[in-house]
Amino acid sequence: MKKFIAILIILVIAVTFLYNGSSGSWQSGPVTIGFVGPLTGDAASYGEPIRNAVNVAVDEINNGGGINGREVRVIYEDGKCTGRDAVSAAQKLANVDKVSVIIGGVCSGETLAMLPITEERGVVVLSPSASSPDLTGAGSYFFRNSPSDNAGGAFVADVIAEKHDTVAIISEKTDYAQALHNIFSIRYADVGGSIVADEHYAPETGDFRSILAKVKAANPSALFINPQIEVAGATIARQARELGIGSQFYGSNVLSGSKALEVGGEHVEGMYVFDSPGLNPQNEKARRFLDAYTSQYGDLSIEFYLGAAYDLVHIVANAVAETGTADPDKLRDYLAKMTDFQGVIGTYSFDSNGDITNIGPILKKVEGGSVVPAN
Repeated sequence: MKKFIAILIILVIAVTFLYNGSSGSWQSGPVTIGFVGPLTGDAASYGEPIRNAVNVAVDEINNGGGINGREVRVIYEDGKCTGRDAVSAAQKLANVDKVSVIIGGVCSGETLAMLPITEERGVVVLSPSASSPDLTGAGSYFFRNSPSDNAGGAFVADVIAEKHDTVAIISEKTDYAQALHNIFSIRYADVGGSIVADEHYAPETGDFRSILAKVKAANPSALFINPQIEVAGATIARQARELGIGSQFYGSNVLSGSKALEVGGEHVEGMYVFDSPGLNPQNEKARRFLDAYTSQYGDLSIEFYLGAAYDLVHIVANAVAETGTADPDKLRDYLAKMTDFQGVIGTYSFDSNGDITNIGPILKKVEGGSVVPAN
């Protein structure tokens, strides 16, 4: 019997050791972080750069000795900017890889779909770019360092109302675009504007001429293009101009990406977009990040969201280093109490709803094939 008990104790110790050494444990070995974002399809035009920004931060941390000597490792999953794929990705990361932190989703639809899983499993989710108003207060383990479109929708409505009494809006049937549509529509009506055409399209749509014909007949002073995918938004702008629609174009922050400029070409010239502010070159951390990113990857479109993703990796590293663990409850508490984090996108904290403080939207304009702050 004593021999049996001794063998049993040895087995228990062995199993405990194997668990603690697995990728899902935070007791030893690498610190493993999950990532969910669109790495294939049209939305990869911003998913891939955000992944690259995560890589820059990870390389920087690991080259500096890691987190208390432990290497940072990221498991990348393709959320494809859809709820279905994001759910599959989150289930794998939470249940198989047993990560305690996920950076993502990149898209609002990904993030909204993931949260029921990650909340139940107690996984901290940090998004650099999901801006749907529906995400405010959506989970106790959720935080984001991109401004909510609660602010953005009202902001662009006010901007348009200053110069235009009538507007048409074309929105994609996705969580992000529909939430923004609702915020914009309420605010624009409140400030006295009239929506003369209100059209919606399915994500797989490529030909928008039928709904644009309705917009042309309504003859709005302004057209607010509200897509989830920048290719679709740029295609709407191109087809609108080809149909002779002369309205002033306004776009959501999706249309600030390089793919939108490439697809839209001359047809998006002069378009206004509301967007998060760019990176301040007087910020030393921002300069270092920009230099590191451009030397490795070149393209610097959607630079705010690249900087936001880079910041999130460093926030996770700080949290693990200071708490001595990556227990999700302790990380959540650290993030909730974090004050005045000095990142590449600015100095900020998270409010009680998990939203970023101190950073809001600004107006930009497409000039000379680039997106620059509007005068």
